[in-house]
Amino acid sequence: MAQRANQQLPVEIIKPVSTRSVLLSLLWIAILVLLANFAAKWYLEKYTTNRGDWLIREKWELLENLKQPVDWLLLGDSSCNQGILPSILNEKLNTTSINLCTIGNMTSLGDAWMLEAYIKKFGPPRNVLIVHVPDVWSRQFQLSLLAKIPLSWGYWQQIEPQIALNLNNQLDLWVQRYLPLYSANQSLANLLMFPLDSFKLNRSFKLENDGFMIWEKPNPKNVESQKEEQINFVKSNEFNISSDNSLALNRIVTEAEKYNFDVYLANSPLYEVLYENEKFKAYFSQVQKTLNAYANRSEKIHHIQKPMTFPKEQMENADHVVYSAAKVYTNELITEIISIPKNDG
Repeated sequence: MAQRANQQLPVEIIKPVSTRSVLLSLLWIAILVLLANFAAKWYLEKYTTNRGDWLIREKWELLENLKQPVDWLLLGDSSCNQGILPSILNEKLNTTSINLCTIGNMTSLGDAWMLEAYIKKFGPPRNVLIVHVPDVWSRQFQLSLLAKIPLSWGYWQQIEPQIALNLNNQLDLWVQRYLPLYSANQSLANLLMFPLDSFKLNRSFKLENDGFMIWEKPNPKNVESQKEEQINFVKSNEFNISSDNSLALNRIVTEAEKYNFDVYLANSPLYEVLYENEKFKAYFSQVQKTLNAYANRSEKIHHIQKPMTFPKEQMENADHVVYSAAKVYTNELITEIISIPKNDG
């Protein structure tokens, strides 16, 4: 019976394999992989669920497509992105402004690069407002984020302050930018497994024409959770400004003095209970002293020291407010800005 079954098995005929056929097969595989990556790249740019990547691209495109100069550039991280309304600034100060704030891991290098790009396009602004959450000032720039900035390849060699990239760094960036099947596999997996949820999340990403992002929904549970994370962080970390942030601030000070415009450094909104924690206050005090030191170096740099706190019912997390509180925060910042004497010489 076994012999009979074996006789019924198909016989595979292996054709001779030539070098040309192998190379053609490899070429077709490479073409399919590249096409799949370009399709994935296009799809992620339109429907990504990564809010940070989306913000970086959208804000740089907003800057690149800006048709008219503005009086105020708003720069910083996502606490500023959903915390400062240009419309209120414009009304209260009879001015024009745009919100170009991105995410914390861009550090203040992102601020310096956007400021330089703006100056190259329009000349210097009259004022710059920079807002970061306290712990951003200790972070180093995340190199992979260079791949998210929608400028031509190699742009990092033409921007100031420059950062050195070796061949391995550049290869990593190429993979991050052009091979999303590898670099964004988690985002793609979520899109495939939960397409409806992913689509709804992506549709919630929306910027106003002036760059402000309205965020309506408070998240008290997340606020409490992040409060504990931040307290644990400051318990085991003393504040030191990172070399990347120091490099960027030095550049911004130089530009402000060269072109005679004012720069305002401000703190993000803070959860009121977090601010009352003694360990956090000690860490925050060191941040304040550091920013004061930069402000003391130049009459063109101003540090808004007042902490602005909110209840958890008005926040998305421990340093990001929702829309209703953003109006309050923006007005408080304007009040502080107006109160600062300026040397217009």
